[in-house]
Amino acid sequence: MIQFLLFNAGFLNLMFYVFAIGFVISLILEQFVRQTGNERNIYIVESNRKYCWRQAWITNAFWFLCNIGLYIVSRNMQTQQVDTFWNGI
Repeated sequence: MIQFLLFNAGFLNLMFYVFAIGFVISLILEQFVRQTGNERNIYIVESNRKYCWRQAWITNAFWFLCNIGLYIVSRNMQTQQVDTFWNGI
């Protein structure tokens, strides 16, 4: 279970950066496309920006839930620390 949550947290972290960078790129492209005045291209860039924004938030929410799941699963798994340095003396 912990390996599954760790894998998902890492994957969602990666996907968040992909969507965040895609959002920034589409935001910059939208400024250039607005100067041309082509309604079809403006619609394409706006829909891409909205998609990346929405997916970044959804991915971030799932990442947060994975971290909460990791906290819940691993809070009772603490082992007792044994001082092994003095055992050999």
